[in-house]
Amino acid sequence: MERIPVRELNQNTSAVLARVQHGETLEVTVSGTPVARLVPVSGSQSVLDRMVAEGRATPPAASGPIPAPPVLGDPGIDTAAALVAMREEERW
Repeated sequence: MERIPVRELNQNTSAVLARVQHGETLEVTVSGTPVARLVPVSGSQSVLDRMVAEGRATPPAASGPIPAPPVLGDPGIDTAAALVAMREEERW
């Protein structure tokens, strides 16, 4: 990421914004201290897609609704076995 002084931003605003529009990220400095970042707007990607692309999130492994947990106290359901089965599905 390139740093540019605020003076350059003031004097060449159109040129700086054109660079950002073409995909560059620029850091604006005042007396050598970073104060702002100019980043391109990517309206075509969702927040999740952008985070996955940046490596900050993992895409979902499965689609569809999450199964409801077993009803507590139902004698016909072995809750521990159901939990083990769900965890086994996640691993593979």
